[in-house]
Amino acid sequence: MGEPFDRGAALNRQRRFLSALDPDTVLLDDFRELIEAAWRQSGAGTTGRLGKREPNAPLRVLLLGYTGAGNTGADLRTIETIRQLRALFADRPLALTVFVLGGLLDHPDLRSVDILSLGNDYLPDALAQAIPRFDVVLNVEGSTYTSKFSDALAALLIGGVGLAAANGRVACAYGIDAGAMSDRLSRFATATADGVDIVCRGRGASARLRSLGLTVEEGADAAWNFRAADDARPALPPRYAVLCPNNPFWWPVRTDVRRALELELAGASSALRYGPLSFHAWDDLRAARFDAYKRGFAAIAEGLRRRGYAPVFVAMEQLDRAACEEIAALLPFDAPVLARGAHSLDAIVGALERAQWIVTTRYHACVMAIANRVPVVGVSMDSRIDQLFAEHGLSDWTLSCEERGFDGRVLERIDAGVGPALDDLRDRYAQIAQDQSRGFARMGERLKQRILAA
Repeated sequence: MGEPFDRGAALNRQRRFLSALDPDTVLLDDFRELIEAAWRQSGAGTTGRLGKREPNAPLRVLLLGYTGAGNTGADLRTIETIRQLRALFADRPLALTVFVLGGLLDHPDLRSVDILSLGNDYLPDALAQAIPRFDVVLNVEGSTYTSKFSDALAALLIGGVGLAAANGRVACAYGIDAGAMSDRLSRFATATADGVDIVCRGRGASARLRSLGLTVEEGADAAWNFRAADDARPALPPRYAVLCPNNPFWWPVRTDVRRALELELAGASSALRYGPLSFHAWDDLRAARFDAYKRGFAAIAEGLRRRGYAPVFVAMEQLDRAACEEIAALLPFDAPVLARGAHSLDAIVGALERAQWIVTTRYHACVMAIANRVPVVGVSMDSRIDQLFAEHGLSDWTLSCEERGFDGRVLERIDAGVGPALDDLRDRYAQIAQDQSRGFARMGERLKQRILAA
């Protein structure tokens, strides 16, 4: 049964976090402390067992991720994992629960599962209390082992499956990616990996984690099989190109309790605020880089229009809407903006599926493009798109968002990709998508065997 929950210790951890000069480091330390305590309570060598269950009771699975925050890629991954689990365990009761970071559940599969209710405001303690109720815990977010976006979010994902393994449960990081990590996050990842099955979605991620001494398997991203509902596709011009920009320069977000409290006391708001206690990074240099990026995307939109394509901006995440609207405002003509939240997940994906071209800084717009044989150029903000393209022989089709004159390079690639070359490219896409779909199916079979053996 383990030791009873120590509310006094939990309260002390939360106070320490809220009063710390560097709250994110405290968060990492608290996750690690709770994982180590769970290992001491459960005993070594007990990972991979199912929780205590009544005969014929449902298999209880918790999906940890970035679900509900209005990020299309994160939600696609969760949806396809839900579908896969239901197919794999169609012959037995299955109770699926999803941890959510927002309330945008605009797809039937997301609304068909239970939402995790937490008994504590402080996430390390909340997950430590919740996870023993489950038999299987999967981290279903792609951007996991990286400091690009937030060490606190990475701690939640890595620490969540670490807690599951320490409690003896089946624990898996499921089709994840890895990028540059801070020293503190690297130490945390290596210290909490015992008993966790880590399945990467590409060779680059696998190599990064193996360099830290972690044992990993190679798999695929979970989103490759998703297709939009036919009746949800938006009405768009017959020849259109999709642009999926964001703000690549205001990451990472960091916890700043004092700043949040000052805003609350003043009754003020901040465009940089991200959730209750965190803020995007911003300064004059980041602003200048973002201005250049926006001008580049505006030039691409104008170039596409000259080539006979109607530009359509798609905000793959709710946060991207402002960037899309600011770029559209630079144009001498009207260009529609389809934004997640204002438009459903199916409408967003439907717009990608029928485009003639896609130019994107969003990873899962690349996935949806390739899966639907839509030619795509990646304007990369980190290693994810670069790795995806390089591993499939498509390195010529991606470039950095910080490259001077990237707009001209994008249009050159589009000009080079017309005619017979486009048919060859689409044939390559079809093979990539088929291989990735098979890889995801193999991931599922391995996971099923692991669960059945527990």
